[in-house]
Amino acid sequence: MAAYRDWQLSLLSYNVRGLNTPEKRRQILRELRALRASVIFIQETHFRGDSALTLADRNFSLGFYSNYAGGKSRGTAIIFAADIPFVETETCRDEEGRFLFTKGTIAGESYTFASVYLPNKSQCRCLSSILRKLAAFQEGLLILAGDFNVPLDPRLDTSSGVSSIPDSLLRRMRHLLDSYQLVDVWRAFHGRERDFSFYSAAHSSYSRLDYFFMSPHVLSLVGDSGIAVRTWSDHAAVSVSISSPLCAPKERNWRLNVSLLSDPQVLSDAQTLLSNFFQDNVTPDVSLPTIWEAHKACIRGFFISCGTALKRRNKAHLQTLLADIQRLQDEHIASGASEAFQRLLQVIQKLLTNIPQYRMHL
Repeated sequence: MAAYRDWQLSLLSYNVRGLNTPEKRRQILRELRALRASVIFIQETHFRGDSALTLADRNFSLGFYSNYAGGKSRGTAIIFAADIPFVETETCRDEEGRFLFTKGTIAGESYTFASVYLPNKSQCRCLSSILRKLAAFQEGLLILAGDFNVPLDPRLDTSSGVSSIPDSLLRRMRHLLDSYQLVDVWRAFHGRERDFSFYSAAHSSYSRLDYFFMSPHVLSLVGDSGIAVRTWSDHAAVSVSISSPLCAPKERNWRLNVSLLSDPQVLSDAQTLLSNFFQDNVTPDVSLPTIWEAHKACIRGFFISCGTALKRRNKAHLQTLLADIQRLQDEHIASGASEAFQRLLQVIQKLLTNIPQYRMHL
């Protein structure tokens, strides 16, 4: 019988602003791998209803899609990392591309995942219809995520403290969510903090439009919830980690990071290492097969060391750039100065140019 243990399920919701180009699909998969995402709720895939496009590679092999039949807009998706043993029992797709529900089991536990993309008008009416269908569909632990196109509390969820959406509509939306016992996970963990997931260049304003919702009685499973730094999309990714009984991941076989071979210094050091190894170890009292096997362990250890050092440098560089982006974004939110925004764009461009998983179109 399989051995299970508590494991963190890393959930991510992302409005990606279209994934029709192969390069954008490749790059977001790299980013999701770097973020170690387990289950990803995606909005605005922009796949056509009759399209065969999918978002998959060996690291994210399972995905479900709801495309808009009327053209290349909208579209929602839910994809799973390859090491998440999700067994689907049923999926519900919306022909308008506004929502996608899928339910099944992970390590024997029942889950329902829902990705939602609300319109920028009549949000309450659309959400009401979606929640009625979801209530009839769901089984087990429900996780609802997506772009709701409304700041539920403008005082906290917008940089200006106000919204063009009428207070009466926002009250109805909050009441609607309460009636289905759905709690805003990020707000539950961050109290009256202010952070934003969307930037409108047209209005030069920030707002929090992207959410995770769960039932209050399962919030004890949540370890953390956060809003990432906004980079290539006008939306930032929103994350939640929850405790989940998963099979322990399999040990991975080591693979050479072939990018190391393009570094002349690494190649020179490897040649010196091998030369010294064979000079010191080729002796009459040691068999050649033994020496050959030993040299493989030696050179593998060398490349592992080089790869670890490179990863450490790249991670430090990435963290520095992300910290600079966050600092400049906070400065722009506080001041609204165009100069601060231009400096923010410059650092974002530097990130997109130098960090592989973020090389997306602005």
